[in-house]
Amino acid sequence: MDLHRLTLRAIGPFAGEHVIDFAELGRSGLFLLEGPTGSGKSTLIDAVVFALYGSLASDGSSRDRLHSHHAAPGVEPYVELVFETAAGTHRVRRSPQHQRPKARGTGTTNQNATATLVRLSSPDADAGEVIGTSTQEVGTEIARIVGLTRAQFVQTVVLPQGEFAEFLRSTGEQRRLVLQSLFGTAVYDATAKQLAEMRTAAKARTDAADARVAEALTGLREATRVDALEVADAADTVRLLAELADAAEQARA
Repeated sequence: MDLHRLTLRAIGPFAGEHVIDFAELGRSGLFLLEGPTGSGKSTLIDAVVFALYGSLASDGSSRDRLHSHHAAPGVEPYVELVFETAAGTHRVRRSPQHQRPKARGTGTTNQNATATLVRLSSPDADAGEVIGTSTQEVGTEIARIVGLTRAQFVQTVVLPQGEFAEFLRSTGEQRRLVLQSLFGTAVYDATAKQLAEMRTAAKARTDAADARVAEALTGLREATRVDALEVADAADTVRLLAELADAAEQARA
């Protein structure tokens, strides 16, 4: 997955509109996100996660803190992310739930969260195919496009401060599922499962053949034993007849 460009406005400490060109930064192969406490480093990570999943990187963080207190009233907060996966290039834009001035009168009213997802022909394209216009539609499509749940994404891609240990503490099965999604090893699991099923079926056929052979051998032994008894009886009969013939010969003598 490649992040191309992040745009945010009225988010966290960023009152105005700011654009981060990840593609340009990534040309060097490595870049550092550095700044004093409160400068917005974590906000940028949260912005990426929010754009994709509609929630923040840390489980305990509230989305209420996304809307900048420094922004002028009426300025819509939003995050826009252009990213690329094997499924293509997409631009997702989300606006968090926030308070905005009423259209009439004084005071504020609640503005619900919004989301749109567009498939682009290239990272720099302005227009594209709209494939989601609600938070639910966008959430479903993002899960399919990225191939990772939010929990898997924050454990493998953005890892908030101090949360790498959570991945290490995960059970073997949990780590296996994360790495399977990340590296696309499901095909190997499916192949192993199919081979195991073939082995089980082959063993069943072998066991059935062994049973038939054993049954045939038992029948053969029984038949051989009967034939042997019949041969023994015939020999005794011949011997008795010979003895009777001798006795008759002696009697005539």
